[in-house]
Amino acid sequence: MVSLFGRFAASPHNSKIMRAIASEFDADWYLSHYSDVADAGVDPLAHYVRYGAREGRNPRPDFDGTSYLIINPDVRDAGMNPFYHWVLYGRAEGRVISHDQGIAGGSSGEMPALEFSGLLTPLDCLASSQLRRLDLSALPDKLMGRGFPYGMVPGPVSFPLVLFRDGPGEVPADRIQQALALTTGAVHVLSRNAGRRRGKGRDRLRHWSLTGDAALADLKAVLKGLDSEFVGLWDAAFSPAISAWHFLEAALRQDPVLAHAGASLVRRDGRLWRSGFRERAGEAGLAALGRDAHFLDPYQFRLKPSAMLDPCFGLARVAALRDAAAHVGRRDGPRMTEAILRLAAPLARFGQPVFAAQGCALALSEDEPYQPLKPAKADDGVLPNDPGPVEAVVFVDSVPPMPDQDAGSVTASNFVDIFLERGAEVVFYSTAQRNWNNPYALALAARGVVCLTDPVVRNYTQACEHIAAAGYERLSFLLTRIYAGGELVEQTRARFPQARLIFNTVDLHGLRELREARIAGSPAREFSAQATFARERDIIQRCDATILLSEAEMTELSPTLGHANLHLIPMVNEFSPPKARYSQRRGLMFIGGFAHYPNVDAVEYILDELWAPIRARDPDMVLQIVGPHFPDRLRDRLPEGVEALGFVPDLGAALEKVRLTLAPLRYGAGIKGKIGTSLAHGVPCVATSLAAEGMGLQAGRDILVADTPEAFAEAVISLHGDEMRWTRMSRAGYDFCEARYSRRVVAAKLNALLDGVPA
Repeated sequence: MVSLFGRFAASPHNSKIMRAIASEFDADWYLSHYSDVADAGVDPLAHYVRYGAREGRNPRPDFDGTSYLIINPDVRDAGMNPFYHWVLYGRAEGRVISHDQGIAGGSSGEMPALEFSGLLTPLDCLASSQLRRLDLSALPDKLMGRGFPYGMVPGPVSFPLVLFRDGPGEVPADRIQQALALTTGAVHVLSRNAGRRRGKGRDRLRHWSLTGDAALADLKAVLKGLDSEFVGLWDAAFSPAISAWHFLEAALRQDPVLAHAGASLVRRDGRLWRSGFRERAGEAGLAALGRDAHFLDPYQFRLKPSAMLDPCFGLARVAALRDAAAHVGRRDGPRMTEAILRLAAPLARFGQPVFAAQGCALALSEDEPYQPLKPAKADDGVLPNDPGPVEAVVFVDSVPPMPDQDAGSVTASNFVDIFLERGAEVVFYSTAQRNWNNPYALALAARGVVCLTDPVVRNYTQACEHIAAAGYERLSFLLTRIYAGGELVEQTRARFPQARLIFNTVDLHGLRELREARIAGSPAREFSAQATFARERDIIQRCDATILLSEAEMTELSPTLGHANLHLIPMVNEFSPPKARYSQRRGLMFIGGFAHYPNVDAVEYILDELWAPIRARDPDMVLQIVGPHFPDRLRDRLPEGVEALGFVPDLGAALEKVRLTLAPLRYGAGIKGKIGTSLAHGVPCVATSLAAEGMGLQAGRDILVADTPEAFAEAVISLHGDEMRWTRMSRAGYDFCEARYSRRVVAAKLNALLDGVPA
């Protein structure tokens, strides 16, 4: 994809832009949001105009420049500063100013209508008004990769909660009401000044008066009277999200071996990582809660082995706790957390592992952060359930994968699942879109990915500090695209000299830009493309390995960079054998996202050169153009028989209705997702030789190739009207792609790369 911010050289003079946007620019927000700018002491407005817009930074909290360029490709194509365009023209034209607004408003009818509301959310803290309510269950299945974990469902839980305050004072009344709202079961309140309370739900309340230093005895008494399978343990200093309880319950039901799951992870070195946010009294913002900056992303749903039972918040099996309590001596202490911690060693001896659940957000309700206790040890002095070595893959790209939008994102989404399935921690950093409530970031997090988003990190330097603090024993960086991860190769190598750096080209941008420049006949653009190509070669030599998509790219680079550990790992296709027969289909389709300019050029080529000879041979032929962000200037000139459908939620269903797809690309690089998608659904394709290059397809067997308008039209008409040939090519193309581009094949190549790259 062409960099969204790579064409600002054509913008008016900087001083003109600064004057136009000065009254709309939020300088205070910009400095507070981008700490590196504040630290440098530069003028925020000048920084945004000169550098910030190109880097994907935003001028104020309600304006998303990256989304504005995606939603409005005419602005991107004109090379204008997005905020400058909106101030001068876009506002009067009613254009949306963020991706989220476009989603909610259904901009042009091309974006998926995602609604986020309800109870199933990692940040639905009833006592924390700052935390927004987002329903992750509303995310489409396609965004969820291999699926949402554990089949979580919304609504109150049914198990009882033990609510206590581990310190002086009573359990707050609002916390009791919150507990009653979160569960339909009983709420047991342990307090030193217990008394009967009146109010809603009082029939489900049981108050226990803590006596002196007998916290353990009181806990045993509570456990003895429980008749449920699970019990929630909850320190009133925290405000858990309802989805946290749901996730813990689903995790314990999924794995009967688990005795306890909590929201804190204790590493074998004794460090405690807490998942969630801390509310600062009297302040509107949120700050990460943790000790020594160790922080678990609260938008991550994943279990990990822990060295201890979480004494402050977690869900346990009642039977396991009773058994453990029977083996714990009478030494009592004044703190309930100490009593809970003392149950960890017997659990470990019984072979029942203790796990931590990331994705369970907690908001600290008091101003002082909780000071964690030292982890409990088994009798032999060894920490139970040692988490062992940790491998992490840091995925750096411009934006989170959008698998409902483009084929490249389908591959990226599959890469994420492959990394997770090998047991690695996956950390995602976006160079241009770090809003925590971005639906695509939420979808990653719900699959178990640590998303380094605002407000956790503001820039890549802070991201690196979080990664370094994690202490991973094996660390790989997947630096994706020259204009995103490739820009950070020197900084990454300097900060992590022992890490494995893998350059994921997606395609050779310099090669694609060079071909585009030659078609346009622009020496200036050709010179710029040569510079891009030179930078790509430089990045390849700085990294430990490089991923190329096509055989053509491998051939291009091997003569001079064959020593650079090049790996051919193609795109991943989602396969669906064709269901509709030839006779049940008719017409043609072009597939492509139009934020990618080669697709715009291909449609222009269809309209200018190909459609007339095709319709001359078959006056009833129809063509559907499918893909988001279709330009209005092309929509206004569509001829008879051509329809632009925009974004299609179910592309597989749409492909069941057509006989052929077209891929008349005139420039580009890599392998073409539109061809792989078509063949993976059993739909033959007619393409130019450039579109089919490097894929290993055999012309006439797997695909038809033509490079002149007359030859292209003849190939389309002949294949569209020949049932026997269509059936043969449908099967051949599908079988070829399954053997080359299936997830199974790509996973084997990707794992071999991760295992074989030298440190």
